[in-house]
Amino acid sequence: MRRTLMLAAILAVGTSMTAIAEENIASQRLNETVITTGESFGTLTHETAKNVTVITSEEIKERGAATIDDALKGVPGVTIRKMDGASPVIDLRGSGATAKYNTIVLLDGIPLNGVAGFNINQIPITEVERIEVVQGGGAVMYGDGAIGGVVNIITKAPENKINYGSVGLEAGSWETTRANLSYGTKIGDKLLLNASYSGYSSMDYRDRNTEYKNDEDKRESVWLRGKYLLKDGNIELRYNHNETKDYYTGYLEKGQYDKDPTKPGSYGGVMHNITDIWNLSYNKKLTDKLDLLVYGGYYEDESKNQNQLTKEYYINPQLKYSYEENSYIVIGGDYRDGNREFKTPVSVNGKVQKAPDDERESYAGYIMNKTTFGKLQLTQGYRRERVKYKYSTKTYSPDWAYLQEITPHSSDYSNNDSFEIGANYLYSDSGNVYFNYTRAVRTPTIGDAGAWSGDVKTQKNDVYELGIRDMIRNTAISTSVFYIDSDNEIYYDKTDANTSANRNFDGTVRRIGAQLSFVHYFDKLTLRENISYIEPKITSGIYDGNEFAGVAKWQGNIGATYNITSNLLVNGDAYYVGKSYAEDDFDNYFGKDNDYITVDANISYTLSSGLELYGGVRNLFDKEYCNTITSTRSSSSPGPRKVYYPADGRSFYAGFKYNF
Repeated sequence: MRRTLMLAAILAVGTSMTAIAEENIASQRLNETVITTGESFGTLTHETAKNVTVITSEEIKERGAATIDDALKGVPGVTIRKMDGASPVIDLRGSGATAKYNTIVLLDGIPLNGVAGFNINQIPITEVERIEVVQGGGAVMYGDGAIGGVVNIITKAPENKINYGSVGLEAGSWETTRANLSYGTKIGDKLLLNASYSGYSSMDYRDRNTEYKNDEDKRESVWLRGKYLLKDGNIELRYNHNETKDYYTGYLEKGQYDKDPTKPGSYGGVMHNITDIWNLSYNKKLTDKLDLLVYGGYYEDESKNQNQLTKEYYINPQLKYSYEENSYIVIGGDYRDGNREFKTPVSVNGKVQKAPDDERESYAGYIMNKTTFGKLQLTQGYRRERVKYKYSTKTYSPDWAYLQEITPHSSDYSNNDSFEIGANYLYSDSGNVYFNYTRAVRTPTIGDAGAWSGDVKTQKNDVYELGIRDMIRNTAISTSVFYIDSDNEIYYDKTDANTSANRNFDGTVRRIGAQLSFVHYFDKLTLRENISYIEPKITSGIYDGNEFAGVAKWQGNIGATYNITSNLLVNGDAYYVGKSYAEDDFDNYFGKDNDYITVDANISYTLSSGLELYGGVRNLFDKEYCNTITSTRSSSSPGPRKVYYPADGRSFYAGFKYNF
């Protein structure tokens, strides 16, 4: 009897502790704030009529993510595309090869992909506070290019502390090392300061071409932050300096890939970039009902290997007026002005001259309204944007031996209208069901325009989504179904090797899909399962009835995080990606392939002194697969064929981090 009573008491205490833990988790999830959904002042995910995923710094740490693209793995509906030497590309809902231009990537609210691309892995993962992913949304707030949605990478702000920081070091396979150092303090009661350094070097999974055989990839990053506290507001200044050297090798033929995926490819080179980013924000509560927020930024990227300089300015002021509880209107606008300077002279018909600069300028105004009627929340938004380009196209001799002509062009897109309508019903304290319609647009980037063939048209996407979120006891549930109708979709057409160019589809592209995600929270254990499906179909034109290239229909993830003790944590994740056509195989000439499952695992131990020891393995079972498969079609080659860019094999890492 006594044993029974003792057992019952232990079970009761354990159940009570588990219930308390679950209640705390539920409270955290329900009070999770997101700032990217449509207005930057912050709103609860529970009160958002959009598909939103928030990846916290704690989740990044638990899953052993070393880079931004690592952190995004496993998010339903998100695919990361890689090609050696290029920035990882975030694909939201099946954009395929053009995903780079169909997703807006923000760093602390500042767009990074206007004039030129930005390598997201230049941002050290140690500097990230959280990542917000908004699929199918953000067109009214962020405008041109938010076809798939928005990814906002939010870095850590200075803390209101004196003398704090961290130091860390990591070593891994292929002579990989990572180092980071940070320090923060405050001066007086109002000025908060923080500085940090991150370094990275690696020989990579694949061998170098002979010219670069002994060269290491290198990244160095310096961050400086200052935050001045105001009454009912703050001013924050952030500066980031990055220098990256990435030695890359090209594709492999099928036989080469099957024999040895680590061997050098068909070519080799180096990407050497120096990037500086300034970010200034002013946030002030003017009255009880009126808030002011101003973002501003400057971006500069110098490409040493291409001898190009890209610059862009950005400013976004917003006013928020709260006219009732949970009801408000936001009025804002943004202005962007950028150019790309080609420093290397070019020879046109034997005459050496300076190549004209590429320029891009845009300005927009928008308005958003949210009205709450009891448990029902209605949102409406409208944006009018004008985009102006100046760029040049190049004409070569028939054998591509020399440049014959550079032709300046100007384009003016003055009627880019985006809008959204949303309804969100809070059926319980933890659950909401939502519907959202968004019209998103994309004009060609400067890079697109320079390789264009025919008339350039604005791409327009109509996105319809119905979803539900809830927290039922210890389980967070999120699911949605969506329908996307794309008109004048921009793609790179390689069907005819002699006329390869950017074009608009002469018809429509339809995407129908669904996503389902579960996260189960227990006292010491967290379990994750998610799956996503998308049916991408070309519904008219010369490719009518074909499947959209480069998009896997099925993706999934299962994972677990177990806190063995309060100090010891183990984590494992398995990722599945289904078969797809090669990225540019719109005529479905080749069969599908490249389905795979990879497994990552990691462990960490934190001492009471603030020292953390950790290690792990990526691609545990050494699965051979490809980051990217494309096709090449050339009049000088034996015919169309697939070419392969291998992904990394199994790798190990271990390191420490000390927080003080």
